[in-house]
Amino acid sequence: MDGVGTEQIRVNVFSPAMPTEREAVRAAFAAVQRRPTETDARGSVPLADVLLIGSVATHALAYMINTLRKSWSKGVVVDAMGGRLTIRQDPALPRGVVVVRSGSGEITVRDGAGLADIITSALPQRGPDASAAPGTPNATEIDGQNRA
Repeated sequence: MDGVGTEQIRVNVFSPAMPTEREAVRAAFAAVQRRPTETDARGSVPLADVLLIGSVATHALAYMINTLRKSWSKGVVVDAMGGRLTIRQDPALPRGVVVVRSGSGEITVRDGAGLADIITSALPQRGPDASAAPGTPNATEIDGQNRA
C-alpha cells in the first residue's frame, strides 16, 4: 500500500494512554505504512490522552479502521462531521463494533462486514483546505473543536 498516485486523507485518532491501546494505534498506522505524529490530548476528548495524526491513502483507511476494531478493547467511532476524520474508542460500545457518522450526520453501525463501503461514503468532502500539508495539525484539530 504505497500511497503513490492515491488520494490521502488526514486522520485524527484519539487513544487512551494505556500502552496496549496506544500501541494498537501505532500498529494500525504501520499496517498502512504510515507513521503518525503524537501529541497530548488530555481534556479534549473524554478518555483520550493521546492524539495520533497521520495521512492515510483513502483505499487503506478501511483496513486501518478494521485493524483498530480488532485490536482495541472497546468499540470504535469514526466521525466525519465538520470536514475532518476523527477516530476514537468508545467504552459504551462492545469490542468489535464500529459506529460511522458521515459528514451529513448519517450513522451506520457495523461489525466489520461492509466497512470499506461505509467508510468511503462517509469521508469528508475535500475543500479548499485539502491542499494543506498533510499531517500538520492546527489548534482546532488538536483540541477537536471546530472554531472557524
